[in-house]
Amino acid sequence: MIPIQRNQLAGLEWRQPGAFSRTYELRAGDSLLARLEFKKTFGTLAEAETAQGKWSFKRTGFLSPLVSARVLGEEADIAIYKPSFSGQKGALRLAGGETLALHTMGFWGSEWALTAAGGEQLLRFHNKGLVHHGADIDVGEAARNREDLELLLTMAWYILVLHMADSNAMICMVGS
Repeated sequence: MIPIQRNQLAGLEWRQPGAFSRTYELRAGDSLLARLEFKKTFGTLAEAETAQGKWSFKRTGFLSPLVSARVLGEEADIAIYKPSFSGQKGALRLAGGETLALHTMGFWGSEWALTAAGGEQLLRFHNKGLVHHGADIDVGEAARNREDLELLLTMAWYILVLHMADSNAMICMVGS
């Protein structure tokens, strides 16, 4: 795994190496930059690793769900995501008090953006794939020098993977 180079953020892509795997890799070409791995087949606990750090993510709650992020092995939350009722947007509150917005960019939910309070786009995810889930990522200028870029890239992807799984489950329930 190599560090994310702030001056080379074009061509980032989350990939699912195996169709039934709950592991995802952030790559720039052939270079591995990050890994997100769900610890159980049906659970929501996941661990993310980059050259800069390791985190755990966990969704809790049913009617009022939250996603928390912690430095791996520690007990204090460093970020909390609270989705809206529709799940099409939510607020990501960081430990320092900053609140970011994660929201879909269209009706079908194939594109998502993480934006700062002033509206600056930090990250944009262009979801792709049916069997192998993945996304191309655009990193906005406002995100390039953030110290928490790796956390934002991994946590936002974790949230989107959960959203895709929830959407697929709803389709299966409606279709049966």
